[in-house]
Amino acid sequence: MEDNSTKKCDFHIHSTFSDSDATIEAIFKAAKEKHLSCISITDHDTIDGLTQAREVSAHYGIELVDGIEISAQKNDVEVHVLGYFIDTQNPAFQETLAQMRKLRRERYFAMANRLHALGIKIDSAKILSNVSDSIPTRLHLGLYLMEKGVVKSLREAFRKYLSPGKPAYIARFKHSVKEAIELIHSASGLAFIAHPQLVPDQEWLKEFAACGVDGIEVIYPKFSETKISLYTSIADKFGLLKCGGSDAHGSYKEYTGVGSVTMPYEWVEEMKARKAQRT
Repeated sequence: MEDNSTKKCDFHIHSTFSDSDATIEAIFKAAKEKHLSCISITDHDTIDGLTQAREVSAHYGIELVDGIEISAQKNDVEVHVLGYFIDTQNPAFQETLAQMRKLRRERYFAMANRLHALGIKIDSAKILSNVSDSIPTRLHLGLYLMEKGVVKSLREAFRKYLSPGKPAYIARFKHSVKEAIELIHSASGLAFIAHPQLVPDQEWLKEFAACGVDGIEVIYPKFSETKISLYTSIADKFGLLKCGGSDAHGSYKEYTGVGSVTMPYEWVEEMKARKAQRT
């Protein structure tokens, strides 16, 4: 039996059910190749891939923690909140996710309209087919711009059009960070601030802790030891749990992949203890 002290985990992975081209099967295959013991699939605002993930998890013998990444906003700034150990059968939670899917679709077409107003001809049927059954995201618009030859890369699409402050960007999410935390808690989950380096005012992390967030992501691709130490100290200061992961998006993020960075299983055990205390 594997010693828990040597187990490696990746708690930030996306699949084709949101904005990655990696299937559930491909994710677990990569996790096996990286000798991971436990992973969490955290698709944006959807849990649609988790039923399949549980089946594949059993086949590969890799522990799965049900996860999600909720999109929220503060002062028109997008902030992402990771949820772990969520009760995916919670009816109120499922209903809220259905509303979020509708809101994301409205945002998707509103951003497409902005691109059209910039002189980029938009084929509505095509951008809809790009999404298929997944959750519509800015990445899908970026892929469309690449197909049209408007940009040469996803990086260029975001830099010119789709990032905050750029002409096609729209921040339109239903939940504040506090509400996203409460939503995850309502489904018996644990809430973590994702990629805290993207939070424009680091003082907000103190505010999020006061709102009841359970932890922050302290391990992330390209984090230096100094940055890991910084966010570890912030977590310790506010009594927060820690998580970490690759934020893998298949081939759409070339600098990272499943298991490219990992967190220790000890942190999973601490999450389980926190959840047990709460329930």
